[in-house]
Amino acid sequence: MWRSALLGVVTGMRSQLPVALLAWRRSRGQLPHDVAGPGGLFQRRAAVPLTALAAVAELVGDKLPTTPGRLEDRPFFGRVTLGAAAGSGVAAAFGHSTLVGAALGVAGAAAGSIAGYRLRVAAVQRTNVPDTAWGLVEDALAIALGLIATRAD
Repeated sequence: MWRSALLGVVTGMRSQLPVALLAWRRSRGQLPHDVAGPGGLFQRRAAVPLTALAAVAELVGDKLPTTPGRLEDRPFFGRVTLGAAAGSGVAAAFGHSTLVGAALGVAGAAAGSIAGYRLRVAAVQRTNVPDTAWGLVEDALAIALGLIATRAD
């Protein structure tokens, strides 16, 4: 069940990434159990390109000054909702309770949103390195953690 919590944290950092990783892993047969995803998303042929496009758009959009902060009401609600979906999806993929997975995904997404924001702000203030550079570091960390959470052992 650690995968659900970790993928929730990733959702808090980059909300679209976990769904893209689950779709990609499913398409490659790299999940121990088949998972349909929300609304059967992962069973659709277009799942990988559509979810990858959403994830890349978020990676780019995160660096724009007009992008709302992740802790504002709507973005935060979206992240915890997607955290539930990601946690549930990865739980199903590894043969665990989807309800517990969803709860862990919500908790992880809330924690990842708050911690990611605070760490990034602190890093900018302490290092004088631009926010965009720290955003790229956060991208890399989110991708690495997401790959770990979705990897079959």
